[in-house]
Amino acid sequence: MYDETTYIYQEFQKHFAEKKEEPLILYGIGKNTGELLPKIQDYHIIGLMDRKKKEGSIWGKPILDYKDVLALNVKNIVIIARPAVIGVIYHRIAEFCRQNGILVYDVRGNDLSQVYVNQENDIPYFQLSFEDLRKEATKHEVISFDVFDTLIMRKVLYPTDIFSIVERKKPFPGFAPLRIEGERQLYEEKRNPTFQEIYDRIQQLGRISEADRIELQELELAVETEFMVPRKRMLELFNSIKGRKKIYLISDMYLPKKVIAELLKKCGYEGYDELYVSCEKRTSKNEALFEMYLEDRKRDGYEGHNCLHIGDNEVADFRSARAAGLDAFQIMGARELLESSSYRSLLASDLNFMDHLAMGLLCEKAFQDPFILSGTKGRMKVECLHDFAYMLIAPMVFYFTVWLMQQVQRFGCDYVLYPSRDAYLIEKLCHEICKEQKEEKFPKGEYFYTSRRAVLAAAVWNEKDISHVAGMDFWGSIRQLLRKRFHVDADGGAEKIRAEDSEMLKRYLKRYQQDILKQSAKERDSYVRYISQTGVPEHKKIAFIDFVAAGKVQNGLEKLVPEKEFLGFYFLRREPNTGEIDRDIKVETYFPSKGAFEIDLNVYKYYLFLEMVLTSPEPTFDFMGDDGRINFMEETRTKEHREIVGEIQESILEYAKEFSGLYPDLLHTPVSQNVPDMILGFLDKEYTSLDLQEVTSLVLTDEFLSQTFNIFQV
Repeated sequence: MYDETTYIYQEFQKHFAEKKEEPLILYGIGKNTGELLPKIQDYHIIGLMDRKKKEGSIWGKPILDYKDVLALNVKNIVIIARPAVIGVIYHRIAEFCRQNGILVYDVRGNDLSQVYVNQENDIPYFQLSFEDLRKEATKHEVISFDVFDTLIMRKVLYPTDIFSIVERKKPFPGFAPLRIEGERQLYEEKRNPTFQEIYDRIQQLGRISEADRIELQELELAVETEFMVPRKRMLELFNSIKGRKKIYLISDMYLPKKVIAELLKKCGYEGYDELYVSCEKRTSKNEALFEMYLEDRKRDGYEGHNCLHIGDNEVADFRSARAAGLDAFQIMGARELLESSSYRSLLASDLNFMDHLAMGLLCEKAFQDPFILSGTKGRMKVECLHDFAYMLIAPMVFYFTVWLMQQVQRFGCDYVLYPSRDAYLIEKLCHEICKEQKEEKFPKGEYFYTSRRAVLAAAVWNEKDISHVAGMDFWGSIRQLLRKRFHVDADGGAEKIRAEDSEMLKRYLKRYQQDILKQSAKERDSYVRYISQTGVPEHKKIAFIDFVAAGKVQNGLEKLVPEKEFLGFYFLRREPNTGEIDRDIKVETYFPSKGAFEIDLNVYKYYLFLEMVLTSPEPTFDFMGDDGRINFMEETRTKEHREIVGEIQESILEYAKEFSGLYPDLLHTPVSQNVPDMILGFLDKEYTSLDLQEVTSLVLTDEFLSQTFNIFQV
């Protein structure tokens, strides 16, 4: 069984033994600090720090303010806190510590100035803005644009990902590498091949039938159309000069002019004068395409200095255009922006094809504007709630949903329970994915009203059960505990006694034992009757979906209907405390179930926020009435809070619809953890400037613990 306190002590001893004689300050005044201090009395701990408390003492140590730290000339601070808040704490004190030569560590001895290294990447391009491009365009009478990655872009990480999609849609094993090889050979032969010529070559290489060739060609064009979107900022520029200036498009491309024109029209580009395509002109930008274009303009009465070319490729669009005598302005394509941004670590990941599409969708949303990083030194900025949810939250939730759907089928479950409130959105996502994937074999299920409080109270049969439920963490008085956990009203004296007073709690539990048992029996009868009206009695192997949990609800549910087999599928399972779970429940988890201090994954920092945005607009389920009426706890969230969460959920549903509609055979594809976890980690302000007060102010209230959390304000 995982023991957090022991782990903290062992890590502290391992990493700070050499600093025993140096003055140290511990940041954090919680229980873990209180339990650690008696074990490290041979260390020179001169005080504690906290965000709220600036004076006084606790755990036998003085609480220090910044001025106290300076007066004591301390050079080492150790943060005793869970990973979910270490970054927030570090950023709060980082500037003070940098200015005064103070090193800040976590309990594992990590120098946090290195962990949270500056993600900024200052390059000259980030000094340019959309207005700079607009001003440059106004100086010229003729404007030419590159097409792909300049005016329009694909919703994939790499252009060749289109071929992998074709291979999955056909399916045609080995098509993608064959398609790449056929095109490569033709370009090596110094050709500017047409689409037909490329397929001539791959037909020869792969001995493909004429029927398959035609089907693959048509499918590739259909996929190109499906995945193509405009770069909206460039569309804005295009439309602003249309009708006022001559506009030409120049593309190094194998697709026919007619096809490219259709793609452009789909993306909103109409009204240009002419489209030059390398495969039809039989020369590329690096060869004579720009010279050919400029000769045509000279016949119209324009010189090179009258003409501006705009494109994303430094060699083909910038250097080649200038060498031909044109003025040129280089913008960044979406993938190049990703490579130069604070999100660039994604490209160092071990990526599968599902990850490629996830990153393509992120780029499509994040980098439609070539100047999104202007003035930020490469640090991404997000100012729209929809984009925030789509880019940073949706990938993790979607990956988990795909994983659990795969596991439900893998283990042969014949029914799915989506418990309130955490599985509210998950149920909708499962339905959306089934619809887009045309999946008819996924087992049916239902949204199931439950909560820790409802199940645990109903599963009380004796004094031992009472102690079990009452002994779980609770922040409040004994009277509040009895009311919230058991629906029993205690006398006024219990209001003055904290629930942590174990001796007094035992006395009150003994005094109200019969009231508790009577109330539990009443709630149990109603709740078991409700369960009997669901699909549970008719099925054998039932999947129970949960997000982050120790398993208390599943544990209690199995006690209420012991004849049924339940298998839990959790986002992650919190390691149960000793005695918290009193039976061997079966649980599969997307993320490993380890102690919070042992995990470096970002999900352990932000799962509380994920839990908050997944929940139902209804309050927490409290109990089932005698008449079958659903009773909820008092709503703790404001109307504005619920509306914000609703908008976030709509964005996640949009992402799921988009992703599952684009990706054939999704439910048979291995699901990774690394990419969605890295994306979730971009919530940290080192990576993203998050100018969304409506997000950073969201608060999660845990009614069972009677505790409130805000991951952005610790």
